[in-house]
Amino acid sequence: MLPLVLRRPLSMTLLLLAAPLGAQGLPTAQSLAARHDSLVGGRATLEAHQSVRMIGSFSLAAAGIDAPLEILKVRPNKYLFRTSMGQLGELLSGYDGRTAWVIQPGQGPVILDGEQAAQVAEQGDFFGDLHDTTKFESMETLEETEFEGRRAYKVRLARRNGTVVHEYFDVATGLSAGGSMSVPTPLGPMEMVTVLSDYREFGGMRVATRVVQKNPQFEVVLSIVSVEFDTIDPSAVALPESVKALVKP
Repeated sequence: MLPLVLRRPLSMTLLLLAAPLGAQGLPTAQSLAARHDSLVGGRATLEAHQSVRMIGSFSLAAAGIDAPLEILKVRPNKYLFRTSMGQLGELLSGYDGRTAWVIQPGQGPVILDGEQAAQVAEQGDFFGDLHDTTKFESMETLEETEFEGRRAYKVRLARRNGTVVHEYFDVATGLSAGGSMSVPTPLGPMEMVTVLSDYREFGGMRVATRVVQKNPQFEVVLSIVSVEFDTIDPSAVALPESVKALVKP
């Protein structure tokens, strides 16, 4: 799920601006993460919901693709990503709480394992956009720098599962502006950069409606036009029959 940002009273925002400073005069990673999480509403806000549906479009300019997109998440950890690759067919990926899988155009279903499975499972975590400090081995603010035309604090987040993410917090807004990490691919590890922008309000919450994902080979743009809460039947994120056939008893 993409970051969801709840409007907070001005008094709360002003208090958050007085974030603790690290040894080099930079805000600590913990304070930056806490500020962002408070702005998005925190866990208590998400706990008021059981599911979220995001609808928009998927654009891959290099292949001339601009297609419908749907992302579903159901508590606590079920997930489905669905889009079209034009004449090539539909691209599906998901996690049912136990099995991570993908169905690519022109190929049969594949059950994922290792790092690829772990990353899809992370997408399924209903509260995964929040910074649960128990999941991090270390959190460190590295510098104030430029990220996609914005001043941002660069934070190194080392997860206990071994994954390292660099996240950039917008100096002006306190919101996550995106991040970068190494992701596994059939061709080996590849650096992926994600850029978040164009926050809009949906039902009292704000969502980054433009998500750009870049790697050395191509650029994908996800555009969100609507967000719905608590409208998903759990069966919508169940394993497809073709994937079930691959699951070992």
